Parts: sequence; C-alpha cells; structure tokens
Amino acid sequence: MRPVFATLVVFLLVFNIQPVKAGEVRNASVPSSLSGTYWWVEDIDGQGVIDRSHTTIGFLEENRLAGDGACNRYTGAWQQNGNRLEFGPLASTRRACPEAIMGQDSRFHAAMARVVAFRVAATGLLYLLDDEGKPLIRAYAIGRDEQ
Repeated sequence: MRPVFATLVVFLLVFNIQPVKAGEVRNASVPSSLSGTYWWVEDIDGQGVIDRSHTTIGFLEENRLAGDGACNRYTGAWQQNGNRLEFGPLASTRRACPEAIMGQDSRFHAAMARVVAFRVAATGLLYLLDDEGKPLIRAYAIGRDEQ
C-alpha cells in the first residue's frame, strides 16, 4: 500500500494537482467570447441535476442561445461584455415530462433568469453567476464550433 501512496503523492506534485472545494472557482479566466461553445449542465443552484437528464447550453453565433432545459428545448438571445452576461427572454417548448424532470427544467430557467456574469475555472468548468458572484449553474464543455 505504501508504494501506491508514494506514487500518488509524486504524481500530484509533478503535475501540480491541488484539491478544489465544491463550488470553488479557482484561477478563473474570462474567454474572449463564449460564442460557438456548448455546455452540459451538472449543477443548478447547488442542488445538482438528475442523472442522465439532458440540460445543455449552446452559445450560438450572432448572439443566439439554444439548448435543453431537461424537458423542454429553449432558444433566446444573449450578450457578453467581458465576464458580464445578459440573457433575453427564453422561449421554450411545452412538453409534458415526469414531475422531477419538469422541476429541474423550472429550476434551470429560474436560475438562467438570475445570471449576470460568468467565469471559466482552470478546470474548464463554466460557472454562471448571480449579482453577488454566487454560482447558479455549473457546466462542462461538450463542444466548440471551429472558427
């Protein structure tokens, strides 16, 4: 067991891997533009998401926004100014889904309405933030348009 532990310690030191607390945004950066990026949501307002639910955010060209809110597809507009974000009203489909999925869909839309800023952590995770800097949505990248 000792050789395994020693190997792990050496690996962590060589690659400068440091622990990150849940919800912490360390070494956050602001990409020049979110345009053409696609994200899979893994947390909404600190409550997680239902396994295998499909909640996504796509920052499309020409400031269009589209994705899945777990149950319903949505579309809208967005503006970025540095790390500030503004979403226009989101239009969505009106599908019927199981109650838990509908609840997650509602939580997602409520959180999106409160987003005013974002950060991309050194881990590559996207954090959408409220006006106090609190993470509302955490997502990981699933793609980028080639520019």
